[in-house]
Amino acid sequence: MRIALLKGQSAYDALRVFLDEIEAAFRRRGDEVVMIDLAGVQDFSALLEQARGAGPFDLIYSFNILAEYRTSDGRTIGQVLGAPHVFHYVDYPFTHAYRLDRTTRDAAILTIDPSHADAVKSVYGADAFGYVGFCPHAAIGEAAAPSPNVAAFAEARPIPVLFAGTFYKAGDPPWAKVEARARKVFSDAADLAASVEWMPALDALDQAMTAHGLDPADPQYREFRKHAAMVNEHVRAGRRFDVLKAAARAGVPMHIYGRGYEKHLYRFKNVTYGGEADFRRTVELMGQSRVVLNINANFGRGSHERPLTALLAGAAVMTDASAFYADHFVEGQELGVYRWKALDEGMEALAALAADPAQARDIAAAGQQRVMAGHRWDNRLDTIVQAADAARSQMAA
Repeated sequence: MRIALLKGQSAYDALRVFLDEIEAAFRRRGDEVVMIDLAGVQDFSALLEQARGAGPFDLIYSFNILAEYRTSDGRTIGQVLGAPHVFHYVDYPFTHAYRLDRTTRDAAILTIDPSHADAVKSVYGADAFGYVGFCPHAAIGEAAAPSPNVAAFAEARPIPVLFAGTFYKAGDPPWAKVEARARKVFSDAADLAASVEWMPALDALDQAMTAHGLDPADPQYREFRKHAAMVNEHVRAGRRFDVLKAAARAGVPMHIYGRGYEKHLYRFKNVTYGGEADFRRTVELMGQSRVVLNINANFGRGSHERPLTALLAGAAVMTDASAFYADHFVEGQELGVYRWKALDEGMEALAALAADPAQARDIAAAGQQRVMAGHRWDNRLDTIVQAADAARSQMAA
């Protein structure tokens, strides 16, 4: 196959690193890969035409970006390059509603949580796009060499607990200034989502709408339901802050890297703050950590790349529960899991795991084997190709 990968800008360079790994995985399959780097480019058309001029493509792939792009004569990137375009959304998809609204019917959409795919089909229609489905994250980096013994594991990993991520704290809700009835619906939806272990944001909004006498199936509420993104982001921010507070109460010895913590460190006496770190540096830090803390928050049926990458780097992982992890890992043996409805107990377990290098080493070793067997980008390529094949039939039509 001849494959075009579209590389844009990304926070912490994470998605750019992902694309480098995907490129390597496709090349290992024997495919020809053209990486088109669009970061900082004002006019994409020349780069796209140059790539197309070297031969036809079978597949185009990008994270989050460029569904809305049109050339001066109105063509999409898929039409310019002559191949189905697979958009992989690694955020809650309705945060990209502007792009989804402008996505052509012959495109494929992948999400990192099955409920995100369900939400897209529910709002836009089951046949709105060439394909909509689930493709989980994959581990990034190289497998760390196993530690020969517990002492070597502890010595090589001086960071007890690592958390890498931007600081979030839920403030005034994003719906604070909408009209009163809508404000009450959004507030009730957020309260509902936060009151249970996990609930998809659109499900919470639909239930709140129903309770207020509004029918989610009524087409007049299609645009309104896209604002489930606000519910998702508000609950996500609140839960991230809740984890940090619970970790402080439990005295978890945590090293944090990410943006936005400087003004809040007084709250967290248990934290050693390292400033910002790009994604490659974060992977290096995982290789120096006994335990890596993960916060899915809004991926209750799906995955985040952080736990998979951390296990590959030889660290143990403590993460909030997800159906994906439950299906693919043995809790307590290959992955540590905490629950939102028992957060203090979960953070106490995290502190205990960090203080027990023997247990951390066992979990790290078993989890790494699981990741190496089935959770690299090499294991995701078939899903990407199948999504493109499904969209190709729409292009032919």
